[in-house]
Amino acid sequence: MTQSNLEFTPIASAPIFVISAPALQITGGPPGLSISNLAFQELGGINSEINIEQYVSVDSTGYVSHTKQMGLTKPPTVTLKRGIDTNLALWYWHNMALLGLPTARTNVTLEMYGGGVPSISNVKPLFTYTLLAAWCAKINIAGARAGEGFVTEDIMIACDQIVQGDG
Repeated sequence: MTQSNLEFTPIASAPIFVISAPALQITGGPPGLSISNLAFQELGGINSEINIEQYVSVDSTGYVSHTKQMGLTKPPTVTLKRGIDTNLALWYWHNMALLGLPTARTNVTLEMYGGGVPSISNVKPLFTYTLLAAWCAKINIAGARAGEGFVTEDIMIACDQIVQGDG
C-alpha cells in the first residue's frame, strides 16, 4: 500500500476568540469603556436560521403538491463565554440595547486565533467574521461556590448579518 502526500488543514486547538467594536461609543458607564480586543475562551456558537414553511398547493387537475419553502429569518447570533474580570464594557453595551439606544448597534469583528499563543499582537487570526449592526442581546453572569471554580460571563450578540472576513 502506497501512502499519498495528503495535506490536511490544521485544526485550531484551544482557540482564543477576540471581539472588537471600534466605532461603539459606550454611554451610561464610566468614561473610557470600549469593546477592544476582549478575549473569550469559549465560542458557544455562530447561528443563522431560516424557518421552514410547509406549502401545499393543488393544480387544476387536483394534484396536491407538498413543498417546503424558506420562511422568516431569525437574526443571526454569536454566543461567547469568558472568565469575568473588572471590565464593565459588555455590561454597559447591553444596557444601551436595553434602553433601545440606536447607538448600541455597531459592527463587531470576531477573530479566532489558534491555541498556545501568548500574545495576539503579531499573529494573524485563523478566521475573521464581521457582525453587521450588532448589539449585546443577552448577558449572563454564572456564579460558582465560594472557593470553587470560576465566575463566568456569557454573552449573546445579535446582528443583522454575519459575513466572513473584515466585512
